[in-house]
Amino acid sequence: MMMLLTLTLAFLLFMALIGAIHGLNRIAVDRYGYEPFALPNAALMCIPSLLLLSVASALPALATTLAMPEPIVAVKLLIWALFLVGMFALLSWRTNGWLAGFAALILAVAAPIVLFSILFQRLSR
Repeated sequence: MMMLLTLTLAFLLFMALIGAIHGLNRIAVDRYGYEPFALPNAALMCIPSLLLLSVASALPALATTLAMPEPIVAVKLLIWALFLVGMFALLSWRTNGWLAGFAALILAVAAPIVLFSILFQRLSR
């Protein structure tokens, strides 16, 4: 029973995130004339998102031991952070800081999901 409740909660959170992404896109187009979750942005941010996914197995060990990460993990995290800052700068230049912060963080963590969601929305029109 608890697993079903957890799965239902996770699905509801996922759908709320997808709804927030599409809602913020509509608001940003109306107010700023620019979509922060546009296809090119989501496609570009797939690179750092997949880099973060590739080091996800090493992150819990780093948090518990407070040790220095392996050099390749550190480089991947640095590239991820640079992409995050770059996307934040681009989006804050075209929209506002709050929207840019939310969009850049979501894109840096879950860009493939956003990409498919936006792509399916475009193809359904």
